[in-house]
Amino acid sequence: CRGLFRNGKAAVSYSPIVENKVPKMDGRDRQALSRARQEGPEEPQAARPVLAVEIASDVVSALPPNLVQPGAVIRSVALDHLADTQLVGPAAPILVLSRLVTPEFDALDLARMLSQYGYRGRYLALVDRLPDAKLIRREVAAQSSGINFDVIILDGSSPLHSL
Repeated sequence: CRGLFRNGKAAVSYSPIVENKVPKMDGRDRQALSRARQEGPEEPQAARPVLAVEIASDVVSALPPNLVQPGAVIRSVALDHLADTQLVGPAAPILVLSRLVTPEFDALDLARMLSQYGYRGRYLALVDRLPDAKLIRREVAAQSSGINFDVIILDGSSPLHSL
């Protein structure tokens, strides 16, 4: 609603609500959704895969149900085959998963590699327990700013468990 002044008195007029209109909000996800709705429906596309780097299948199956879209195709890849994986373009993974620390690499190493290969999507590092993930988030953001990074704590304390 907005205020109008008529003859020195305030009057209120209400704007009609327009359905299917997304208000402008900050955040690249909301902006992308708004643009997609304005442009209209798109042709159906093949689902973009989720890439699991050096993760055992039992860990993938134990992920919180809201972390990966139902029916998502999860592809496992070894670290030494990451360079051969398509990480840019329409067939790029929608999400990359890995352990926070492995004997071969840690999340900082993988984030650096993903950035070097041109990946600009979402990367989640999984860990059983972690007292404070803020430090890890800051370090990855400082060195790989093009990647949307977060830590998922598998003991249930991660906010994604409660969505």
